[in-house]
Amino acid sequence: MPKHQNKWEYPLLAGTAGLGIAAVSMLFSSVQYINGISRSAENNVVYEVLTTAPELARLQMTVAARFLPESPVTDDDVALRFGILENRMVVLGTAESRRLRQDGDEAIALIERMQKTVREISPRMQHLKTSADAVAILSAIEPLNTAAAQLAALTTSSSSGRIAENRAKLIGIFWQLLSEILGLLICGILLIALLRRARRVARHSASSDVLTGLPNRLSFNSTLSEEFGRGNETGSLIVMMIDLDHFKHVNDTLGHAAGDQLLSLAATRLLTAVPEALLFARLGGDEFAAIFRETDAERFAVDVAQRMLETLHQPFDLFGSLVTASGSLGIAIASPDDLGSDDLMKNADLALYAVKDATRGAYRLYHPALKQAYLDRQILASDLERALEKDELELHFQPVVSLGSGRTSGFEALLRWKHATRGRISPAEFIPIAEETGFILPIGRWVIADACATAATWPDDISIAVNLSARQFGDPQLKASIVSALSKHGLRPSRLTLEITESVLIQNDHIVLATLNDLRAIGVRISLDDFGTGYASLSYLTRFPFDAIKIDQSFVRCSTGEEDSLIIVQTICELAAKLGLSTVAEGIETEEQLAAIRATGCDEGQGYLFDRPLPASECATRIALEQLSWVREGATAALNTIASIPRPAEI
Repeated sequence: MPKHQNKWEYPLLAGTAGLGIAAVSMLFSSVQYINGISRSAENNVVYEVLTTAPELARLQMTVAARFLPESPVTDDDVALRFGILENRMVVLGTAESRRLRQDGDEAIALIERMQKTVREISPRMQHLKTSADAVAILSAIEPLNTAAAQLAALTTSSSSGRIAENRAKLIGIFWQLLSEILGLLICGILLIALLRRARRVARHSASSDVLTGLPNRLSFNSTLSEEFGRGNETGSLIVMMIDLDHFKHVNDTLGHAAGDQLLSLAATRLLTAVPEALLFARLGGDEFAAIFRETDAERFAVDVAQRMLETLHQPFDLFGSLVTASGSLGIAIASPDDLGSDDLMKNADLALYAVKDATRGAYRLYHPALKQAYLDRQILASDLERALEKDELELHFQPVVSLGSGRTSGFEALLRWKHATRGRISPAEFIPIAEETGFILPIGRWVIADACATAATWPDDISIAVNLSARQFGDPQLKASIVSALSKHGLRPSRLTLEITESVLIQNDHIVLATLNDLRAIGVRISLDDFGTGYASLSYLTRFPFDAIKIDQSFVRCSTGEEDSLIIVQTICELAAKLGLSTVAEGIETEEQLAAIRATGCDEGQGYLFDRPLPASECATRIALEQLSWVREGATAALNTIASIPRPAEI
């Protein structure tokens, strides 16, 4: 949920919690208060005051009846009644009783006066013998009746006041509790409303892409499943999947903010290009997809695909940088063979994969042959995993020739796979599989070890070049495997050249730079392959520690027919010389190309004109024959020199 939507939620939650705590506290307090009001001790002391006057009356009646003829009252009865009165005076006078009754000064004075009178009467009660004594005692007790009545009136008034006050307090507590309960009810209603809104937002977030606002993969899969369940009642079901080509390059060169901007702008364009879509969604990364229904499905799909690809042709303005983008698009049309919506998605994905594996920037309709090709590729990947164990991989070596002397200065190691049943498999077919599956890591270590082992058998002035892929730079054992191979075979590090392409550099240039610096620190040479065909090759020359650059063969092929290509090659060679780098021209196949490239000042050349990639044994033969040729040339030159020396005149 966006932050601004939390504006009232936290205060509301805090208020609700506060009201709840206050209500509970108030309920607890009211219970305690009611318990305090109903305490028996307080009621007892009030009762004792109110019953004092009746006790006095009973005592007077008992004393008066003592000396009547045939009276059943005895001295013990009189003593009992007087004892009760004495005890009552003691109880009324305790500090606890006074506190509970909340006696005022007048009540205290009355109690003290009554206690004094009772104390004065006490000795006389012990000498009650005659009716005259009884009359005297009754006269002494009489003032107590007035005092008891006054005390009862004062206590009753005080108790009534407290009752009224407590009633008012209880009413106040009731209204306060009622208001708090109403507040809790209102807060609860608001919280429920906020919860419902949060659930709506959560459902929307769960089914929408945050960056583009389009439906996401979850929503797409749900809609596709529903549409697939409907069958073909309103036309054939069509799924299109489109990827932006080279999107990662934008992220790596312009930053992720520019990449996000490209995705947002591309989403807007593509959405306007597919108004007929039942749903257009971003599945993740740079992958989008659309669902359609149409009776003439194939024709419609092709028209929409062309429209979608064309809408990407205009450059995108990414924070002031104009970037040209293209897309690869796969199309799948529902057929009776599809068992579910997942099959339809897989088919569209296979079609998309076929486009990306070929030319990119195009579309492809799914055909069952694509699934077979995919299965074949999986089988090939499984076979490739065991190719090292089965000793099916081998290295061939293409010579690199010094254009100045015409002699072999080194070889480039090229991987070959001789499959047990399929025979020779092109590197263009199995190297991408090795990259995708990660098999390139163990294979790459083997290539380095075998290349160093072979180069160790050559003369010390002949180098060996090995290609490294982007995936290998993520291998934590890369440096260790190179150091181990060099040490094991006693190969001087400067004889090993590692060739990388610009695609390696744009993956993660910080990691690549650190690795290249580590390798150069041990003496290994680094060469930038396919120079001139990337996006920013010139900038890489200043950012990475290269020793050599290989000029792409596309410039060499055009060197004899296009003056611009030859100028580019010459410019590259001059730039490399100023930077202290050596140059190698790839793809020299004719004498005309050799002459043109040699005229540019290029240091070395490579191509079928000099030789095709050779097995290790043929490399040794080539080197031996070349050395023998040098010896012959040297001997011939020496003989010619001797023959040219004038003989001394005969005497």
